[in-house]
Amino acid sequence: MRRALALILLLLLVSPLVSAGGVSYYPDKESFEHFLHSSTTYRVVPGRDYWAKGWARYVDAKLGEVLEHGNGTLVLVGNVYENPEMKRLWNLTGLPESASLSPMVIVVNNTLFVTGSEDNIYLTHDAFSEIWVPSRSALGVFAVLAFVIVLLFGLSLRKDRSYSARFFLLGASLIFVWFTLSETPVLPSNFLEFFSRALSVSAGAVPSSPLLALVGHLLSIVSPTDENLWLAHWLFLLTLAGLFFYVAPRRERALGFIAFGLVFSAPLFRSQVATVGTALPGLVLTLLSIAIATNSSFVPGSRRTLGILALAGATLLASIFNPYLLLFPLFFALTYPGRKLRNSSYLVLVWAGFWALCRVYGFDWLSKWTSFQPHPGFVENFILQSLLGLVIVVYALLTGLRRIRWRGPTAFITLSTLAFLLIAPFVGGFFPYVLTLVSILAVRLVHSVIQT
Repeated sequence: MRRALALILLLLLVSPLVSAGGVSYYPDKESFEHFLHSSTTYRVVPGRDYWAKGWARYVDAKLGEVLEHGNGTLVLVGNVYENPEMKRLWNLTGLPESASLSPMVIVVNNTLFVTGSEDNIYLTHDAFSEIWVPSRSALGVFAVLAFVIVLLFGLSLRKDRSYSARFFLLGASLIFVWFTLSETPVLPSNFLEFFSRALSVSAGAVPSSPLLALVGHLLSIVSPTDENLWLAHWLFLLTLAGLFFYVAPRRERALGFIAFGLVFSAPLFRSQVATVGTALPGLVLTLLSIAIATNSSFVPGSRRTLGILALAGATLLASIFNPYLLLFPLFFALTYPGRKLRNSSYLVLVWAGFWALCRVYGFDWLSKWTSFQPHPGFVENFILQSLLGLVIVVYALLTGLRRIRWRGPTAFITLSTLAFLLIAPFVGGFFPYVLTLVSILAVRLVHSVIQT
């Protein structure tokens, strides 16, 4: 009976809370919006734990877009169990202390409480995501970097005296139109959870994976706002468009536009790369690895050493996003025989580097990639989304199988595509990789048939 009365009392106390999108507001959401539109200043006081300090950096960065720093409103981040200042002022809320473990935004007496635990503090993102004010400096840096990317790819592709540079500018224009027509992004919950842990790393926590270490250190340099994540996402998309021309045959760079079109014509691919997350950077690094592997001559000398180091570095960095890219050095050795020193150096550098990362960060972060379970809808979605590319591959194989050279770039991409096709139905997150490889393979096979 006492437990029932205690539960009823707790429900009565928490009943004024207004919930929206996983975060609750007290006394109501309008109070928080009034705070955002006021002329008050604010000062953020995080808890003692790294997760609270990291999330406080996000809260501070977002509030800084609409308010000025000062001593007007005290913003407390964390919960009463690890934030002494929040514990001291918690009686202002009239709520039980256990309520501070829930994701809430509370506005009481010139004090803003942003509460939660290490596992759910990221849900308060819904409250601050409504603030959308890209800074002039961020937009300026974005414009400069976008111009540099377009300029570098444009000038480089112009050297082959074909239409590849013009096709790249057309692809970049499509990305730019997509950028201007895009709406304010909604960050998925799985990425927000990762984002929260990366912020903890930026505040000093020990990372549990190399990817968290990489992103966490980047967030310690760059202001951790939604707007900056969104702008960086479009820079990755622009880079992806340019790299498609470097995974096409060397003498026919313009065919990269066909691979670009085959990939971006798939609605599922567009929906996945349009979402801010870690999939797109991993895909960009994958294309970079393929571009270096298929375009470098690796002639003896200092250039060969630099080429091997660049290839190994790109592959190792890409394997942080998708560990199955560790297969690339093996496939490279099988399809580029004859230079044992180059192949063994590439394989040893990548595999030894990855083993060193696992020794430092452990092996738990690999569980996502090693828990094999069937994905029933993958095969159907893949066939529907990549039908045109598959038809081109089948056509090329039927009409010119004997004329295709099964050594070098085409063989490397073929072997990689087959391996990823076998893995994809049992491991999540493989669809963008497989679709991209099939599109590249289609272009290369058609080129091989026509040229021979």
